[in-house]
Amino acid sequence: MPSPSPFPRQPRIRAVPDGPWLTGFAVTAAFAALASYGLHHIGPLEEHLSVAVLLALIATSLVAMSIGAALAPPPLPAPVVVLGGRPPVISDLAAEQARFCAALHASALPHGFFVSLGPRFLRRYYRSFTDSPHAVALMACVDGHPVGFLVGPVRARAHRRWVVRNRGLGLAFSAVAALSVRPGLAAQFARTRFARYRKALGRGADAEVPASDVQAGDVAVLSHVAVLPGARHTGAGTTLVTSFERAARDAGTRIAYLTTIEGRDGAGPFYERLGWSCGPIHPTPEGRRMQEWTRTLDPEAKA
Repeated sequence: MPSPSPFPRQPRIRAVPDGPWLTGFAVTAAFAALASYGLHHIGPLEEHLSVAVLLALIATSLVAMSIGAALAPPPLPAPVVVLGGRPPVISDLAAEQARFCAALHASALPHGFFVSLGPRFLRRYYRSFTDSPHAVALMACVDGHPVGFLVGPVRARAHRRWVVRNRGLGLAFSAVAALSVRPGLAAQFARTRFARYRKALGRGADAEVPASDVQAGDVAVLSHVAVLPGARHTGAGTTLVTSFERAARDAGTRIAYLTTIEGRDGAGPFYERLGWSCGPIHPTPEGRRMQEWTRTLDPEAKA
């Protein structure tokens, strides 16, 4: 019988590559080919005027590629198998890691409206958290491999004002571009969300107030947290949430807030174990039931 190794077992992570990016390429190529063929055999272009044909096909291909890229589903992050090992390491999320967040968001949190706006919008949305001075954006890694993320403002009102002033046009452009190729989603947005978002933008464009006044009545909001399925028993989610609580406490915020789906499909039991208290239930514009959870952040608590 072999004697046990004197060295502790090290974690091993196997990333299994997949190829969903081919889907986006195929959609883009199909749009470009069909649109180009159609123009080539319609109207005056049948006469094969070389310059006109070339310019028309190039322009149509570019438009088709944009539409195909918007409609293509985001690539899912590679599955990760975690075999034992060290605890996850938490670090600040870099802007270039927004692609990972967008892909994991689409696969782990598919119920939100923002997912319907496509990967381009999601990437820009996550960069608003990495850039905002009023928010935290965290990445969990095991052995250098990203396995989860968390984003959320530590001062929600101040963050909203900053985003409206500094990232509002870019986010609006990405949203409009996505809605322009999804007429059904555009109609749903106009019916259920347009008035609310317009009101929120108006509040965000209000005149600046002193930072002390904003901080005094502001709350922290845990906006999104997700962990790869293969890493959900490594403590990554718990470490991300406790790191967010510490950042909010350090920012002077006393109340943290989040919402999750009610019932078994939500993460309520997870937050309850971490000391969060459940609150009222509110329906979304689509009729999904979301439960509030809050946590009082003790300023005397040890980091």
